[in-house]
Amino acid sequence: MGWRTAFAGIAGVGAVAMLSLRLALPALPAAEGGDMRAELRVLRRGPVLAALALTVVGASAMFTVFTYIVPILRDETHASTGFVTAMLMLYGIGLTIGNMLGGHLADRSIERTLIGSFAVLATALVVFAGVMHWPWPAAIAILIWGIASFAIVPPLQMRAMVAAADAPNLASAMNVGAFNLGNAFGAALGGGVIGAGLGLPTVSLAGVAMAAVALVMLLAFRRQPRFAGTVRSCG
Repeated sequence: MGWRTAFAGIAGVGAVAMLSLRLALPALPAAEGGDMRAELRVLRRGPVLAALALTVVGASAMFTVFTYIVPILRDETHASTGFVTAMLMLYGIGLTIGNMLGGHLADRSIERTLIGSFAVLATALVVFAGVMHWPWPAAIAILIWGIASFAIVPPLQMRAMVAAADAPNLASAMNVGAFNLGNAFGAALGGGVIGAGLGLPTVSLAGVAMAAVALVMLLAFRRQPRFAGTVRSCG
């Protein structure tokens, strides 16, 4: 059917999503007395910048590997086109589960949810690097990796909004931008690993490294007095 049909299908899904949001979301009045300059000044605060930086690193841990999942499955797993498609669907199922699970757990503790999710993400990518040559073990690793990848998204979003309590809407929008910046950075990192001839399994280990960096950042923030208020608010 061609790639244009795939893009047309995505556009159709997007149209349905927009209509669903229009019908489902409540009509909320616009906030009065908004000050864009004041909100922009909030984004200059250290805790806010730290929250956005954590989102960049966390997203890069996911996209370092996911960007190259098709060549990994094709060249390392020697998977058929049907199996690759099934794995992409399985990963998407994992993302959906992770998004719901991450939101539920973040209501209890943002920080503990992030620490646990990054730890599981790093472990899943280590396992994936070792089992990517075998289809069914790789499938299990992909599902767990997908769950952990999006379990970090709600707490990262909430963390940015807590840090920028005076400008939560702008912080939320900036955090989405930070997530996409992490997408680009992760793709560049994975491409650099491949370009250096280190092999596709090493791409997964590069994702592990980024998840480890995110964990180190979280632990470092806990030790910094200027971030203490944000950490306590995050649970």
